[in-house]
Amino acid sequence: MILLFVFGACNKSDREETQIPKRTIDTNDKNYREVVPVSRLKFDIQLNPDSVNVTHFATIKTTFGDFKIALFGEDAPKTVKNFITLARQGYFNNTLIHRISKNFLIQMGDGTTRYPSKKNEWGKGGKSIYGGYFQDEINPNSPIYRVGYTFGTVAMANSGPNKNLSQFFICLDEARDLDKKYTIFGKVVDGFDVINKIEDQEIIPFKFDSLDGTPKKPIVIFRVIVKENKKNSTRENN
Repeated sequence: MILLFVFGACNKSDREETQIPKRTIDTNDKNYREVVPVSRLKFDIQLNPDSVNVTHFATIKTTFGDFKIALFGEDAPKTVKNFITLARQGYFNNTLIHRISKNFLIQMGDGTTRYPSKKNEWGKGGKSIYGGYFQDEINPNSPIYRVGYTFGTVAMANSGPNKNLSQFFICLDEARDLDKKYTIFGKVVDGFDVINKIEDQEIIPFKFDSLDGTPKKPIVIFRVIVKENKKNSTRENN
């Protein structure tokens, strides 16, 4: 269920109505499981190299340290190419992790977050190397969708079907029930303690959910460094 609507702020297509994931659990439900303390989160997710081809690794350097993402350039070639090219162009440098939804996801990838004067536009921007939105790469039968939106999965925030730019999110524990509407293009494979620290930060809650909001203190992405996985990659996506 997608309920949060925002408006983009770059080119014409960016200004169209944008949807980004909202937690699907009902916190008023008597069976609702309270947010799992960060210290209890399980970091035992492993990738099977025989089923998922990791073409690149991206190291994201943040305020709280580095975490590493394995990128799936075989399963999501357009998405990975977009991410890699933007990273190498420095698009993500000095942007912010602008959303933390406790036990659900953390979101980033918006260039407008560099500018404090544009705080009311944070989460509404984005860019792609294709000159506008690009298509989803969703195949429910592929290995990455069998892994699904489990802890550490990296997927695109979009503006509806086939409307992707640069914003993406990292799944936390409760994201597993998300509908298959968001292109999966990577998985966190190292730096889980950093993800842990990021999720644990205080937030300024949004009106719709006290567990979902903007970090009180800026969490900066200083740089994204991408390297080809020469061991397993069959092609370069840059």
